[in-house]
Formats: sequence, C-alpha cells, structure tokens
Amino acid sequence: MRRTILTLLVIAGSVTIRAQDIGPSTVNAAGGGGIIGTNEFDWSIGEISLVSTFTVGSIVVTQGVLQPFDAWPVDIGTKALLRQLRVFPNPADAVVNIQYASSTEGSLKYQLTDVTGRIVQNGSEGIHAGILNKQLNISLLACATYMLEVTVSSKDGARESTSFKIEKIH
Repeated sequence: MRRTILTLLVIAGSVTIRAQDIGPSTVNAAGGGGIIGTNEFDWSIGEISLVSTFTVGSIVVTQGVLQPFDAWPVDIGTKALLRQLRVFPNPADAVVNIQYASSTEGSLKYQLTDVTGRIVQNGSEGIHAGILNKQLNISLLACATYMLEVTVSSKDGARESTSFKIEKIH
C-alpha cells in the first residue's frame, strides 16, 4: 500500500501541466477601413510594426489583427444579407452609425448591450430599397465595451444576425 502511494506521488510529481499562451499580442488604439474605387483597405493604429506571414499550401498564418483573407467566405453559410451592413465609427464617442444598403424590403433590428448583458438600447427599422442610416446616440453611456447585435430580415423570410464589439471612448 505504501509503495503504491509512493509510486503515485512520484508519477504525479513528474507530470507537467501547461496552458495556452496568447502572447505576444497587440491592442489597437483605433482602426477602420473603406473602399476606393474597386480596392478595399483596412488600417489600424497600434498594430505591431513587423508582421510575419507563413504559408504552407493553402494555409496562411499572419500575426497581428489585420488578416489577409476575405471576411465573407463563399460557402453554404455565406451571409448574403449582411454583406451590405456597415457599423462605424469604432471606437466612437457620441454616435454609432448602422448603415445598410438593400435592394428589397425587410427589417433591421438592433440591440446594444453592456458587458453584463444588460440591454442599453434596442430598436427596429423598416428597410426599403436603398440605404438605411440609423444613428445610435451613445454619448450618455459610460466609456466601456458594448456588444451590438444586428439582425436583418428580408421580405421573403430570410434572416441573418451578426454582432459587433463597440468601444465607447471619451
């Protein structure tokens, strides 16, 4: 019995436990993107100055926040309705814009929650052909991180949802 316990203690003492490491990491101070002509661009402030890219076959791994891949992969799960959705600026101090371009009718629902899950703003807007611009006034909110969930529904019953992390500053 004593020998069994001693053996188990020796085995337990030789086991090494390791956790995942998330370093090195970066935190962006700001960022954004846009379209000029047919070119799409993204930018960030606070990104590391040296970015290494490693490629093996069709796999591309790049350190940093801005990643060289299409944010809307083409597969069965492609979110066709959300392709025309933009939320800006981020970070924001007074107003967050929700902009949606549509060729058909439908509805757009939004819900802004704080980190505890408490709903601080929500609403629904009817969508008509053209561009919908909805402004959320966040000037009275505390400086913090919020989650904005947006759901777009088309007239034919299709529905898609996505979430945005919104940083309230000043």
